[in-house]
Amino acid sequence: MSTAGPGQDGTSHLRQVLGAAAVSAGLRLRRPTAAGALSQEEAAATAAAWGILPDDDRGPRAGGGTVVVLVDGLGLENLRARKGHAPTLRSWLSGAEADAGAPGPEARTCLPSTTAAALSTLGTGALPGTTGMVGYSVLSPLAARERLAGRRPCREDQLSLISWEGHGLDPRAWQDVPTVFERLERDPGRPRRTDGQSAPLAVTIGPARFAGSGLTLAGLRGAAHRGADRMEDRPGLAVRALAQGVPLVYLYVGELDHAGHAHGWRSAQWLTQLERLDAVLSELVRRVPRGTRVLLTADHGMVDTDADHRVDLSADPVLARDVVAVAGEPRFTHLHVTAAAPAVAAETAARWRERLGDRALWVGTRDEAHTLLGPLSERAHSVVGDVVVAMAGSWVLVDPRVHSPEAIAMPGVHGSLTAQETTIPLLVTRA
Repeated sequence: MSTAGPGQDGTSHLRQVLGAAAVSAGLRLRRPTAAGALSQEEAAATAAAWGILPDDDRGPRAGGGTVVVLVDGLGLENLRARKGHAPTLRSWLSGAEADAGAPGPEARTCLPSTTAAALSTLGTGALPGTTGMVGYSVLSPLAARERLAGRRPCREDQLSLISWEGHGLDPRAWQDVPTVFERLERDPGRPRRTDGQSAPLAVTIGPARFAGSGLTLAGLRGAAHRGADRMEDRPGLAVRALAQGVPLVYLYVGELDHAGHAHGWRSAQWLTQLERLDAVLSELVRRVPRGTRVLLTADHGMVDTDADHRVDLSADPVLARDVVAVAGEPRFTHLHVTAAAPAVAAETAARWRERLGDRALWVGTRDEAHTLLGPLSERAHSVVGDVVVAMAGSWVLVDPRVHSPEAIAMPGVHGSLTAQETTIPLLVTRA
């Protein structure tokens, strides 16, 4: 079983993307207040290594401005397998592979390889061990451990880090690491607009419902949101923002991930969304001001699973023993055990390793989880499972007492340590 950290080598490139893009757009980051968050020095060094400094002489820089496109669920292996359906992305990919000085095309997300964790890592420049955003869900901080003793796992004990519903917690207070957007300031050495217009330093573009959503407030707060529910309407909003003098634009695309979860990434429905995405990217590059940089990446890739690769915790007494709460997701699960005693956690982890065998890539205790999540902050330490389980291949771990029938039947999944889930594209082009 693997013991490697983010990206298998301890590196999460996703942590560096938004800060490097900010530097590329002529902005700076104020000093971080949280240990482990991306610094201005790291962001500038990354931008230099990726060849996207504002004064980089490898290409024209007439227009200024940088657009970060985050495609939910577009793993690099998924893209390479279906690049024949995406001529724009195929050309960007070929260019990155041919140019030894270009960034990417291969990058690594954080662990777990799931949206709540990854978008918060992108947004804060800090790993999940710092932010506490350690999965799709966590054990509710309001759930007293003594109340869980002797109980069976149930859905009501979970706090969803996507919706944040049902527990009365403020996402901004719970995830209190300042975001990159909150730390932005103009670089005093860069020219400013002289036409008297004032524009925000950054905007986010995505579905209208994302404005003020729980995940936005937790991991991506601090930028003005401009809503467009149709993927095809988002390039126009990006073009308008750049024309108004906004230097940094973040554009989110979630349709591919939705299709993958509902139908699997090998499905015709997934291909339809990939083709739509490719057309949108072509339009974006055609319409943005000359010199604009477009940086495309993703939060995770995806694997397909089926009923023959489900392990039902509730149906296996060996696995269920001592487990009082379950959180995370079927590919990356947090188990909370009776009394939270270290000896019980260690015994449970050993028993799970033996029982799952090669169906799991990693099984360890909270004290070992920093090798995956990064050093654990006080917040993360309070919600990471006593035992953490990352599944191998296309295996998933489900519990009908906790997971909905729809979640259990989902054909497209992610969250674990496989290359297909953790390897993401990093593609840069100039208009």
